[in-house]
This record gives sequence, C-alpha cells and structure tokens, in this order.
Amino acid sequence: MSDDHEINKLPMILTAIGTVLATVAILHFYGYLNFVREEEGLLVAEFSLITVGSEEAGQVRSKPASQVAECVDGVLVLHDSRHNGLSGLLVDNRQRVVRCDAQSVPVL
Repeated sequence: MSDDHEINKLPMILTAIGTVLATVAILHFYGYLNFVREEEGLLVAEFSLITVGSEEAGQVRSKPASQVAECVDGVLVLHDSRHNGLSGLLVDNRQRVVRCDAQSVPVL
C-alpha cells in the first residue's frame, strides 16, 4: 500500500500571485509600464518650425535635442534618448500626424 501525501497547493498559488504582483510593481516603478488613458497625451517637448533663410536660423544652439526623429511607414516618429523606450508620433497643434518621405537628404 502506498502512502499518498497530499501537497498543500495554497502556498504555491500565493507565491505565484505575489510574484506577478511584485513584478508588475517593479516594472511600474522603473517606468517600463505606463498606464495612460487615450485622451491623455504625454507632452515630452514642444517644437517650432524655423524656416531656412530667416533670422532665427542663425540663432539655433549647437547642442542637439535629446529626441531623434525617424521616418517609419511615412510617419515621423520621435525617440527620446533621456527616457529609455519612450517613443511617440510628432503631431501638430490640431493633433494631426506629421508625414515624412523616406528619402535621404541630399549632400551639399
């Protein structure tokens, strides 16, 4: 005759639930999880347009911005180098997406 010992599964279930909750809390603390509603947009930076040949074109700073733009499927996507993994679409003041051409800039 075999002696079957029943294993108490409650500690294993509580450990699994606690591990999942601790993982979510740590990811949220370090900024890898972001709970944002659709109507709330995250304003990272404001941009303005300086036309070529204007007075403002000579007054730009030599230090570059911390955002890097990339053309993805015809839409301009900004990546922030200060916040790891933070990316977004560039939109105008009416929340319209800024389009781009995926061609290289001619060399002077």
